[in-house]
Amino acid sequence: MTDEKLDQILKQALAPEIEDSEIQIRGKAGKHTMRIKKVIAGGVAACAALTLVAAGGYFGSAGGYFGGFLKREGNEPVSGANEQKVSVGNLFAVTAYAADLPEGISSGDVVGLNTASATYGSSKYLDNRFAISGQNIEKIKITTDKCRLYSVTSVYEGDADYEEAQSGEMSGSDEYVRITDAGPDYDEETAAEPAPYHYEHLVVAGNTYEGAYHDDIMFGMSVPEELWSTNDDMQAAFHEDIDQVNGAILTMEVTFSDGSTETHHYRLNTGKIFVPADRDGYLQWDKLTRFITAEEEKAETCYVYGYLMEKID
Repeated sequence: MTDEKLDQILKQALAPEIEDSEIQIRGKAGKHTMRIKKVIAGGVAACAALTLVAAGGYFGSAGGYFGGFLKREGNEPVSGANEQKVSVGNLFAVTAYAADLPEGISSGDVVGLNTASATYGSSKYLDNRFAISGQNIEKIKITTDKCRLYSVTSVYEGDADYEEAQSGEMSGSDEYVRITDAGPDYDEETAAEPAPYHYEHLVVAGNTYEGAYHDDIMFGMSVPEELWSTNDDMQAAFHEDIDQVNGAILTMEVTFSDGSTETHHYRLNTGKIFVPADRDGYLQWDKLTRFITAEEEKAETCYVYGYLMEKID
């Protein structure tokens, strides 16, 4: 795929107004399901007009996956309410991915979220994801009072469940998503060899996730099927599904290796999230920290519809 073709796809992906004919084409893959066979783990042609990656072949159409090529340097913390400084010994924060924490944050802070899917994703696995990062974390417990939580783990060749992931993906299970580990310049049609790949295993945990801490686990929100919108407008329906988690209160309890615990509460707010770009025009998918302003919306600034997390206490 040429940079010019990819740039054209990118510029169409997040326009505030989407024509009905375009929605119909994108809808062929199904409104609320993921049947993604291959995804480029990268998304990075420089965009003059900031737009969300549309995936589907994979950058293409119909609720695709971004796959995890995230620029991870320079995250700025988002301050939370009722901050309390703690020693570096025991510390956790909500981050866009598992990573070392930026200096100067308070335990329980929200650094940012990322987005994993594009165009119209899956209501079963909403696009925004978060991780828990920190020091000396032994166990975690996350509870939501609205909808459900899902977890994401990566499965690589040689892992005990690799064959199960292959079988699941081949059977069309939406619990397994194949992620092609290739850079932005990879072109499947002209490549001499197939790109390596791994799988993501998505599991709906219910209202509560509890388990031993692993720094490679990501989390997101899941909307039960009985709450899915019946709106014929695909974009509006997906936004309405996302709005089901608006106002949800998440309780995160972390147990540290010394046996001590720390608990914080967070509120989810939905809307049009600003997608920043770096100086070279690369979109910063792991720096989702605020909603667009009225002025930015009027100027047709790039956004992705989703949820952000606000620390309550």
